[in-house]
Amino acid sequence: MAGQSISKSWQIIRKGFRYSYDYLGMVIASSALWFVTGFFPILIVTSFNKYIQSPIAYGVAVLVTLIVLGPSTAAVHGIAAAILDNEDTRVREFFKFFRKYFWRSTALMLLNVLILLILASDLIFTLNNPNRFIQMLSGIWVYFFIFWALMSNYIFPFLVNQDVGVLLTMKRSALLALDNLVVTIILSLAVLIVVVLSVVLAAPVLLLMLGIIAFLQNVGYRELMQKYDEAPTQTTADEPADQEQI
Repeated sequence: MAGQSISKSWQIIRKGFRYSYDYLGMVIASSALWFVTGFFPILIVTSFNKYIQSPIAYGVAVLVTLIVLGPSTAAVHGIAAAILDNEDTRVREFFKFFRKYFWRSTALMLLNVLILLILASDLIFTLNNPNRFIQMLSGIWVYFFIFWALMSNYIFPFLVNQDVGVLLTMKRSALLALDNLVVTIILSLAVLIVVVLSVVLAAPVLLLMLGIIAFLQNVGYRELMQKYDEAPTQTTADEPADQEQI
């Protein structure tokens, strides 16, 4: 079973990088649009920091950045999904997907930031608590954070491929990660390597990072969803109904 999961993981990573290479021009264009569009508010404020001294201005810039970062991320995933569907996709599709998924992707981004803030505050509280037993509970929040990182691989792929609501997107992402832990862990490591290399080399953050990640995560989503699409849906009177399909 573990061997099959590792083989599936390698297949996902290999296919994700192959698509990134085959559509390198689209990866560069969509990643650049994601960076400029998603981080535009904070870039403007930091570029004019000599003239903008107000903490309120920085707070507003951070909030607006979070609002536009979700749709920008969804737009890159939308392009990746369209390419995987063999659709004729152009760079201008970025703005179509940006508008299409604006509200749901913004809600997803804000919800996930809220989850991270809750996890971080609970972790800090338990670590700094004088009670030894409560300090030991800090490991629970670490595991919650790890699980959030794992399920985050499928949040935007579910949004753009199934076109579902915010809560259902989160629920299905969690179920898919739980049911495919080994593959999801290896996929997360591949995504982490892409992020680290992009940050270290600087330029790939602007030109490559999210385009590659979008292909990896959408290929992973599609490869894993195949077994649910092929699973039998009929049950007999003597058999219990299967759990809700992802």
